[in-house]
Amino acid sequence: MINNIGIGLDIENIGRFTKLDLKKNRNFFDRIYTQKEKEYSLSKPNHPSHFAARFAAKEAVKKTIRDNVAFNEIEITNDKNGAPKVKFLNKRMEKKYKSIISISHTKSIVQAVCITFKK
Repeated sequence: MINNIGIGLDIENIGRFTKLDLKKNRNFFDRIYTQKEKEYSLSKPNHPSHFAARFAAKEAVKKTIRDNVAFNEIEITNDKNGAPKVKFLNKRMEKKYKSIISISHTKSIVQAVCITFKK
């Protein structure tokens, strides 16, 4: 983070998430995703791309801050128009940072870019 602004980018291969079984990889999913994110992603026909998008978004967010924050303390949701947004579940992080996220994907790759401002 330079001058109270951080920029992060992450790219993920959706194929990695196609091979993951929620039941067999429960520890991974619980460590990375919130219950809300799991429910949202699983409600979609192409749920691996939604899991990959949220993973990329969280990686991008983590690259913008110097503090250590767990993946499942960062929640990626959508506003009423479908635009992704970042919510820090850790109150200290919520008070300290404001993040803006953009996610884009093709059939095989997802990319997320995040800008974080220190409040």
